[in-house]
Amino acid sequence: MDDRELDELFDDDKLNMAIKKCKKKSTRKTILISLLVAVAVFIVIFIANAVIILHLSNQTFSDNQSWISLTVPNGYISKSSDSMGFLVGRGDYSVTRNIGNKPVVLENRVSLFGLIPPLFISRSGGGAGHTGGEWPTHYWENGYRKMIFFHPEITYKEYKNDLYELDQVSGDKLIELALSFDKPYKVDEIPTILPDVKKSWYWLDAFRKDDLDRYKKETVEYDAKATFLSEYEVLGVSMRGFYQYGLRDYDSLLWLLKSSKDKRYNEVYNELVTKGYDDSANVPILGAIVYGTKDELKSLIGNPHIKASSFGVVVDKY
Repeated sequence: MDDRELDELFDDDKLNMAIKKCKKKSTRKTILISLLVAVAVFIVIFIANAVIILHLSNQTFSDNQSWISLTVPNGYISKSSDSMGFLVGRGDYSVTRNIGNKPVVLENRVSLFGLIPPLFISRSGGGAGHTGGEWPTHYWENGYRKMIFFHPEITYKEYKNDLYELDQVSGDKLIELALSFDKPYKVDEIPTILPDVKKSWYWLDAFRKDDLDRYKKETVEYDAKATFLSEYEVLGVSMRGFYQYGLRDYDSLLWLLKSSKDKRYNEVYNELVTKGYDDSANVPILGAIVYGTKDELKSLIGNPHIKASSFGVVVDKY
């Protein structure tokens, strides 16, 4: 090796340039690998988040629908939409029930879900109107009246009877009416008791003993017009027709009660089974929800089986 070759070999400038070139190449490679890893991690996190939130969304929807089925007679979710974030989501949905073939949106609700506990929960609900000496009236968010019921095995100081207010309603309106019977009846007796009206829901004798004892105590201690059962306090099944041996939707109700996350509904289920009401042909019917125009409902006036009645949704017929 001659002197020139040795000088080039030990040329510091060239050596430094070669080192820098290698470093730049290594840095670019590291950055590229890091970007690819970051993109891969982001995709994995995105997919995992989507899977988790979708699962929670479906579970929340199912829970909401079950809750509505137990607390809103003939109620169901008619529209639902979700917005999703990182491990959290928000569901907006409409609570609806049909009056005849006409769907009526009662109110809109919000539910928050996710692995991170929500900071707040937004609840929708209607208000109440009450004047001294009158029955309190509670409303859904969209202004429709909520029905009330009177248990036939409880003696109330006073009973509400909206049947005698039918003439105050326009003839082109479709009226929802809650009926409380004078005593419990079997399902196969209802067509005879209510022969000429359209029925949409049957109120069942599904209560815990402790609740009934509390209701009875309240009728003694409270004012006459302060004791009744609200819609969410009664249980029943939609009347989409009944067959020879009972109600079509009764098994679904039993399943909802048994699988509910609310302990009191589990206890109601146990009471029903203990009483032998696992067959809908045996469970007592305490009342019903009927609907029609005022002229169609007037046939109920003077019916000896009806102890009380309460307006629900009143909506245009067409």
